[in-house]
Amino acid sequence: MVQVSIQHIIGTIALIGLTVSLALAYQIVVEYVKDNVVRTQLSQTAEYVSMSISNMMSLMDFTYGIFKEYVTVSKKLNLPADLSGRAYIVRLANETGNLYVLVEISGRSDLYAKSPIPVSPTSNVQIITDENFTLNDPSIKPKKYVYGGNPNAVVWCECRDNVFYIGLGLKEG
Repeated sequence: MVQVSIQHIIGTIALIGLTVSLALAYQIVVEYVKDNVVRTQLSQTAEYVSMSISNMMSLMDFTYGIFKEYVTVSKKLNLPADLSGRAYIVRLANETGNLYVLVEISGRSDLYAKSPIPVSPTSNVQIITDENFTLNDPSIKPKKYVYGGNPNAVVWCECRDNVFYIGLGLKEG
């Protein structure tokens, strides 16, 4: 009968523990790097949506008064289908008078990016998240948020009585 010394048993257990520890450390580092890549992509997406809204509001401000009735201006958003294989949500937020575009990974409240919407302090701007808000363009359905990659996602702006209403929506057709 072969006798196994206690030192061999302890050494084998230590090697197995070291291997498991290295595998776990590797997974943690890989997830950290992935999350940083996703945060960069979220930030770029938020800045793109913010810039689109800003450009649209500038156009509305420049042309306000030319139209005889309220006009809804919209811009199609070319959003990536996913960010590093993860689904994401785009929403607009008003935090104590500061307007933001918030882009977050679905189901991960810790993975998000915010981009301010640059507006003049004298502008009267309201973010619309009411899905029952009636726009003058019936082909646009206001939404609280849109999922990334939706080919019908738009940002819209409408000026009524010197108030700029902005929001996200889905364009039909």
